[in-house]
Amino acid sequence: MPQWGGGPKCGICDRTVYAQEKIEAGNVSFHQNCFKCSVCNMKLSRQNYAQADTVLFCKKHYQSNVVAQNAQIVS
Repeated sequence: MPQWGGGPKCGICDRTVYAQEKIEAGNVSFHQNCFKCSVCNMKLSRQNYAQADTVLFCKKHYQSNVVAQNAQIVS
C-alpha cells in the first residue's frame, strides 16, 4: 500500500503536516491543533510556548513543572 503525505511529520501525532496547518517551533513541525500545552491543553503560539525535550507547555506550566522540578534537583 502506498504511503501518502511525504511532508514533515507532526512532533505530537506523527502525521503529515501540510503548509496551511503548520506551526514550526524548535525545528519541529506541528499541526495547529496539536500545538498545545501538555498540562492544560491551551492552544499555543510561537510567542507563548516552552518546550522540555519533546513536551510542550504554556509558560505558566513550564515554570511550575519544569523549572520548579529542576530547582529541586539542584538543591
